[in-house]
Amino acid sequence: MGLNKQKGNMFPWVTHTINPIKGCLHDCSYCYLRSLLFFEMTPRFEEREVKRGLGKGRVIFVGSASDMWGVWVPDVQIHAVLEQCMKYPDNTYLFQSKNPERFKNFIFPPKTILGTTIETNRQGLIQSKAPKVESRVQAMVAFKDARKMVSLEPIMDFDLEAMVRMISLVGPEFVSIGADSKNHALMEPSWKKVRELIERLGGITEVREKENLERLKSTVNKGQHLWGN
Repeated sequence: MGLNKQKGNMFPWVTHTINPIKGCLHDCSYCYLRSLLFFEMTPRFEEREVKRGLGKGRVIFVGSASDMWGVWVPDVQIHAVLEQCMKYPDNTYLFQSKNPERFKNFIFPPKTILGTTIETNRQGLIQSKAPKVESRVQAMVAFKDARKMVSLEPIMDFDLEAMVRMISLVGPEFVSIGADSKNHALMEPSWKKVRELIERLGGITEVREKENLERLKSTVNKGQHLWGN
């Protein structure tokens, strides 16, 4: 898969995606990509895709269907991707990872947004081999001068004060909040609780709500039970 226009459950503010480094070994139980025909779990490097032209004036999510910052990815592959992005400085690049500690080892294009995922502050709800949420937060805090974003997706039940504190520590330019899209039976918060989180976060950063939150909103009208109170 080369440079594609964003579609589906992607961030609406992203215009294009590219995945020159395939595969992911985090094995997150809720990963919606695993249900897609094109998804590859086995890591693989596509040198041909690294060399594709990236154009200009785009917002490109690099590694949208993988985690190119996973510990299994060799440095040389990441450097190759970043060097190609550097040749097209008029684009904005999003690099998102559950292993953001590794960001510190590389030089990024001038228009870069660094992102990570925080599904919940309750680590026990997450079934994944990815680094723990606390370590992601600590890593992101270190990037004082970077443009940063946080993805709260799929949002799981949480403790309000703890979540607000973690996001505040990261200091993101914005947060994106979304729900589970593939019915993985996660322990989810009520819409009331999500709304409270959105209101609190709105006092410290921009909040971007994804369309898949409508499912949580609809449970209020249908009287369905959710875990969070």
